[in-house]
Amino acid sequence: MGSSRSLLVAITVGIIVAASAGGGYWWYRSARAGLAVQAPEPGPRDVQPARPDEPLTFTVFVPANGLLEPSGVAARRQPDLQLEAREAIAAMLAGDRGGQAAVLRDLRLRALYLDASGTAFVDLSLPGQKEVHASAWEELLAVYALVNTLTRNFPEIKQVRILIDGREAQTLAGHLDLTRSFVLRQDLVRSQ
Repeated sequence: MGSSRSLLVAITVGIIVAASAGGGYWWYRSARAGLAVQAPEPGPRDVQPARPDEPLTFTVFVPANGLLEPSGVAARRQPDLQLEAREAIAAMLAGDRGGQAAVLRDLRLRALYLDASGTAFVDLSLPGQKEVHASAWEELLAVYALVNTLTRNFPEIKQVRILIDGREAQTLAGHLDLTRSFVLRQDLVRSQ
């Protein structure tokens, strides 16, 4: 009776060890298979152009009729992300797009910097003007025109900080606190 009980315990332990080893092996194989993730779809910088002088196409967001309107624009291809982001904002602020919005009309892009954490610093200037006159909603749309243009076109950019003349500013038109970082707001974009 004692030997049959020992044999039963040994067989049970053997089954548990075999099941554990099989489960561990299955977990290892499925975890390794999960590492072979599909490559993301290429962004505008990943696709090699047919011609090196072929422009990039960006979606810029401009305030129009109380919301942000997406619009496709072409910009010069640049050698790195920071320069391409600068081109996208310059295209957005161009007279026939962002220049029609009251808040954006007088703004000029001084510089654009990216840090390693995915923050874009957009440095704007107001040539010959000390303040912008606009409603709170117009100011909100102007800020998110910049933010959405960068975060939608460049997945590496996670958030945006806005500077005025190289310094952190409290506000642009007196309503919105610019001392914080801004992230994508899809709810401000007109549905198509």
